[in-house]
Amino acid sequence: MLNVFILEDDPIQLHQMKNNIEKIGTNLDIKVDCKVFTNTDDLKKNLPQPSQSNVFILDLEINKNNTKQIALSCTPPLKI
Repeated sequence: MLNVFILEDDPIQLHQMKNNIEKIGTNLDIKVDCKVFTNTDDLKKNLPQPSQSNVFILDLEINKNNTKQIALSCTPPLKI
């Protein structure tokens, strides 16, 4: 199974990404579990244990701010 975490504040883009990822999973016969988030705080609260099965798709600009997303994408996370 592939766990996909999507962070996107535009509902149309979020819906399109989720649908496209699920279609690709179906076409490749890969079970995909998409979890969607519209803000960094919700994503942080739901971060999974590290795994090679986790894929993160992060919008670099949420509500006209890119600082939190860049910090979130770092390992270990930056303190901002």
